[in-house]
Amino acid sequence: MSHHWKVLSSETRDLTPDLAAEFSDMPASVTERDVSDKRVKHLKDAVLGGHAIIFDWAKATVLETGAIIRINGQHSSRMLAALNGNFPEGLKVHLSHYEVENKEAAALLFRQIDGRHSARTIDDISGVYQGLEPDLVIVPKKLGRAAIEGAIWYGRKVVGDPLPLGDDRFTLFAKAELHPYILMAGRVCSIKTPEFTTPVMGAMYGTFDREPTMAEEFWSAVAKEGEGGDGDPTATLDAWLVAAKDADHKPSQWEVYRACVVAWNAFRHRKSLDKIGKLVPGKGIPDIE
Repeated sequence: MSHHWKVLSSETRDLTPDLAAEFSDMPASVTERDVSDKRVKHLKDAVLGGHAIIFDWAKATVLETGAIIRINGQHSSRMLAALNGNFPEGLKVHLSHYEVENKEAAALLFRQIDGRHSARTIDDISGVYQGLEPDLVIVPKKLGRAAIEGAIWYGRKVVGDPLPLGDDRFTLFAKAELHPYILMAGRVCSIKTPEFTTPVMGAMYGTFDREPTMAEEFWSAVAKEGEGGDGDPTATLDAWLVAAKDADHKPSQWEVYRACVVAWNAFRHRKSLDKIGKLVPGKGIPDIE
């Protein structure tokens, strides 16, 4: 028993078009969020794609006014009520009915349901897919995500591959051919390499795909601020990346990627490189050699 509310009932029920319409039309709590068309579409895609789990709806009787209001379930009930003839069979909803003292208690109740601190983050989702691959467990999850994001950036931006978007992109952890690169990234990167942004990781993947052994040598040196003296491509690139990270006018992703390729090509051919130079409009980005 709470000082703010009590549970009148809590049960799992079959979800029917009538129940969806009833809940969708129910007066809303003043705490309810604005409708997000993006969220409605996400839920609709899940239902029609056969991925729906048990919905969790809540309503409350407000003692102060006697009204019954919807506390949770706005988006899903609205989406389901609009399905008309496409309403799937077998859907379930867990429906809870509370009794609250007043609208302030209703607001506090709303905060307890789907609290923002319990929401799944992108790192959480990435970590789940990485965790399905036993050989990748040794790679810290943040580095695993950075590595896969880099490979995806390279594939989409440089190669033009139609790779998955959204959370589905993390299914690429299952591609065994990416594992050696991800493991290398785990050895090279650390909290001391914040300048290794997504286009840098994209270049890392591209160079690894070109020459794995030399790529690890190159990026390990860049991560250590360069191991050579003046003209060392790894030291030149590291200085450029650090300066770019702290610059007021940050370079574009393509400029960052180009800088990495310029330094890599010089390193690969054992040439000196004193400066990166600027991207010349219309000249394009050099290929990884």
